[in-house]
Amino acid sequence: MRYFTISFWLVLGGLCFLPAILAGQDAQALDRIVAVIGEDVILASDVDNQYNYLVINGEKDDGSLWCQVFENLIVSKLLLNKARQDSIEVGDSEVDMELDRRMEYILSQIDRADFERIYGRTIVQFRADIREDIQNELLVDRQRQMLMSESNITPKEVKQFFRSIPKDSLGFLPAEVVLNHIVIKPPFSEESEERAKEKLKTLRAMVVEEGADFGVLAAGNTDEPGGRARKGDLGWFGRGQMVPEFESVVYQMRPGDVSEPFKTEFGYHIVYLHERRGERVHASHILKRLQYSPQGDSIAIDSLNKILELIRTDSLTFEQAAIQYSQDRATKHCGGCISNPQTGDLRIPLDALDADLYFKIDEMSPGEISEPEEYFQQDGSRAFHVIYLKTKIPPHAPNLRDDYQKIRNAALQAKQAENFENWLESARKNIYIDIKPTECQNALQNWTEWQSTSQQ
Repeated sequence: MRYFTISFWLVLGGLCFLPAILAGQDAQALDRIVAVIGEDVILASDVDNQYNYLVINGEKDDGSLWCQVFENLIVSKLLLNKARQDSIEVGDSEVDMELDRRMEYILSQIDRADFERIYGRTIVQFRADIREDIQNELLVDRQRQMLMSESNITPKEVKQFFRSIPKDSLGFLPAEVVLNHIVIKPPFSEESEERAKEKLKTLRAMVVEEGADFGVLAAGNTDEPGGRARKGDLGWFGRGQMVPEFESVVYQMRPGDVSEPFKTEFGYHIVYLHERRGERVHASHILKRLQYSPQGDSIAIDSLNKILELIRTDSLTFEQAAIQYSQDRATKHCGGCISNPQTGDLRIPLDALDADLYFKIDEMSPGEISEPEEYFQQDGSRAFHVIYLKTKIPPHAPNLRDDYQKIRNAALQAKQAENFENWLESARKNIYIDIKPTECQNALQNWTEWQSTSQQ
């Protein structure tokens, strides 16, 4: 029947409460009700807040955005009511973890004193105010996941889907490449390592022996970008969110402990553990970044050239060398595979590459390996890498042999959309719907028809 033209799941999952924060919650007493869905109401301000949030974050409005937001909120309330009917539950620990994540995000944008001054309530009070909203969002997300998981697709259905697409509407897929790389970082100087360790030992002693405030020391000493404003506070995090060396220290600490200096790929740290709840911890740290050795660049390039020699003499394949030697934690496990950051697909459209990489790859042939060159990692740190052009796929009309995964994903999404529309058709028969007159009367015509049926 329809596809949601703005990010439907944005309204349902993860940032829903932020517009309410920005707008405040005291004006609701004067609000008008624009819809009643089962046990819940939708206020005009709910739609306004979501609309304003999307516009602030760059969503284009052709005049229909407000009505799209309204429709998405209707659907979210239907999902919520169905979750209640089906007795779906979320545990208190899940709500607490999501609250922690949300508050961590807010407090990374604004400090605690400003937050309480602007919103006129303590963080504890604010958490209590939004707790039910967070619980409802998790219920909606759980219901959505259940619905999506019910949609499976067979190879036969993929084939039927592809054959159902008019051939003159298929167009051409752009040129794509499959890339691998090996990354080597310049080593740090021994002198900078010693300076960092001694500085952190001094700061640790000030906390442990003299009772100095860890946050105050972090505000004046940490080298983490943005860390001084947060006084080193990392908020709540769980296993797998920090690099292994960091987690191995933090998860051996007790609340109130201050670690000895330890090294990660970012530099040297000391950590203060505030609190632990199961596998979630709240910690602060002071980071001292290290300086590269004066010979660091040449050492990294020499290392890459030695690795290239092993590959060229058939001692190792490129993928084996990446697993064994690459210092890029994100790609070494898969032989240095580089994925499309938007889709996760290993086949990357040429025009999605940055300009420098595009021109380099465009001149290479499949199977060719580049010479070592400078490379900036996601955290902004410098390294050197070599790139292996594994495959180059020219522009072509989609076909099942070469593009099966893309076609399968499209077929699955179409089936999920169809199943979801069928679910809406079924759910509205068992859930009360009353949509009040608004400027969206025409846009919501299908809903008002359902409304009249559900009230019979």
